[in-house]
Amino acid sequence: MERVLITGVAGFIGSQLAERIHSKGLEVIGIDNFSTGNAENLSNLVDSRHFTLFRGDILKLKGLSKAFKDVGTVFHMAAQSSVPKSTEDPVQDFEINVRGTLNVLECARKTDVKKVIFASSSTVYGEASVLPTSEEHPFLPISNYGAGKAAAEAYCSSYSSLYGLKIASLRYYNIFGPRSRKGVMFDLLQKLQKDNKKLEVLGTGREAKDYLHIDDAVDATLLVAERGKLSGEAYNIGSGKSYSVKELVDKLLKILGLAGKTNPFYTGFSWLGDVQKTLADISKLKKLGFKPMVGIDKGMKTFVDWYRSKYGEIAAG
Repeated sequence: MERVLITGVAGFIGSQLAERIHSKGLEVIGIDNFSTGNAENLSNLVDSRHFTLFRGDILKLKGLSKAFKDVGTVFHMAAQSSVPKSTEDPVQDFEINVRGTLNVLECARKTDVKKVIFASSSTVYGEASVLPTSEEHPFLPISNYGAGKAAAEAYCSSYSSLYGLKIASLRYYNIFGPRSRKGVMFDLLQKLQKDNKKLEVLGTGREAKDYLHIDDAVDATLLVAERGKLSGEAYNIGSGKSYSVKELVDKLLKILGLAGKTNPFYTGFSWLGDVQKTLADISKLKKLGFKPMVGIDKGMKTFVDWYRSKYGEIAAG
């Protein structure tokens, strides 16, 4: 039975990736320091004899190396994933996202790991000059988070070239769905739960981004691992469709039965480093056989249903 290692296994993407891999009959080794990961996300795995959890930190190289024993494939999902936090503490962002990635690559290099799949981000492009944006677009990050992911990708490329590691970097766009406890949709639901009469929304409402449901994101991740070119290649992980913040607000209010009852107002400003428009060119991913299956409306409904199950109802007026 192949052993697969997932860093950041208790996180939003990591936990659902772990469940999918486990369902295929593979042994999953997970590592997480639970700084942002949620133990509840692992409730479907903890009792399985084919799942092993290491409570550890990717910054502690000695402890990290123990998790790599007899591992064939590594999915490096652990990260500091907040753009605002990367602005507040760029050194910590660098330590986790760059040095942490380097530690993972070192462990992979010194063991018999066959593949490394690295969770990068579309923020490496910054405000892209071309939409849809292909993987050939230059790195022009406008946030420390994006800069860190770009630096980590550079190490992935060099480790592939120098040491022959099979590596791919996945540039995730806005992934949403159950277990996501941050981002615009989660923030809007939290605000509406406190007051469903009015809704403060950061920005102008015209900001538009590419959103992909978590189920499709996991599909894409596994597809690259199984069929992708792993010589330091990068793949956009998105839907190829963009939605404005105003469209998301309108859809959310409709799902909640609050359309015409809640008054959204836009602040006109957002946080530093926030990219205003994103749209992925997923031609490269489609060549591997990828096709998004969960549309924005269905996906938002699954997210709302999950939110209600965890945080309670939101009154419909």
